Amino acid sequence: MDMEAGKTLTNEEVVRELLELLKKNAMKEQANDVFEICSYVDGLEKKIDSMTEELTNMQNQIKEMQEDTLVNNAKKALSEAQERLNARCEQIKSQVLEVKAQVKSTAKSIVDEAKAKGRAALYRVSEFLGIKKRLLDIRENVRGAIKTTDKDIAKTALLAKGFREAGQTAANAFRTFADKPEVDYSQKEQKHPITKAVLAPMKAVKKMLVSMELHLDASIDKLDNLAMNVKLDKEKHMENMKKQEQTEPERAEAERVEAEVVYSPMVAEPQEYQYNADAFEARGVDEVKQEAAHKEVSKVREDKAR
Repeated sequence: MDMEAGKTLTNEEVVRELLELLKKNAMKEQANDVFEICSYVDGLEKKIDSMTEELTNMQNQIKEMQEDTLVNNAKKALSEAQERLNARCEQIKSQVLEVKAQVKSTAKSIVDEAKAKGRAALYRVSEFLGIKKRLLDIRENVRGAIKTTDKDIAKTALLAKGFREAGQTAANAFRTFADKPEVDYSQKEQKHPITKAVLAPMKAVKKMLVSMELHLDASIDKLDNLAMNVKLDKEKHMENMKKQEQTEPERAEAERVEAEVVYSPMVAEPQEYQYNADAFEARGVDEVKQEAAHKEVSKVREDKAR
């Protein structure tokens, strides 16, 4: 495995850059979704590496099995089972590498566009949904591998049982020939070398395949979740923009009315008016002055008449 193929998605520079852009643009949920999807893909690759290790160990164990007529007849069948599993494992590994390449390519395209066009380009993270078809294909492959492995485990267990019973029968035959009592092997739990050499690795591989299927289920659900989160964020953003556009005319109208209220008192009135007690008092003073003047005029006239 080369360094590039072995590098995890979560450590890829372009993926980390995309996650930072999403967080800076208040798209934390989408960032979490992308990170988890990448983590699931990394997990698939790790499990494949562990499976390959188990299968290599199984191959070596088969080669080292003690040579005898019965085992030699079985080694070919066991080797074929190991080769089938190994081929399936390599196929799944190739599919996972294709997913990794698509994730990196999509991330780079989004990052480049976001740098040029801004936040709107980040909605393209929903394009990660494009790997869903590949993940569905991998899941079908894994499910097929589980079925095949179950069959091989059953056949290997039966073979081991046959070898064990044949060995026990042969052992008792020699005991009988040597005038020794037979051994009741039903009371003893004995395992044939095939159990350790082949059956145990097969069961380990089956366990990893089941775990891979669960990982794939989770990653597919997370892709759907990412697409939904992007849709909701986009709708919310559009709604906020719409509200802003609606409030602009209202704000302009409010400013116009405020201007009229502020500037209308600047127009001078033709006269001043007084109200309440002050006005009444002022009017009373004027009437008293007028009455006094009238009396003064009358008095002058009377004096002249005399």
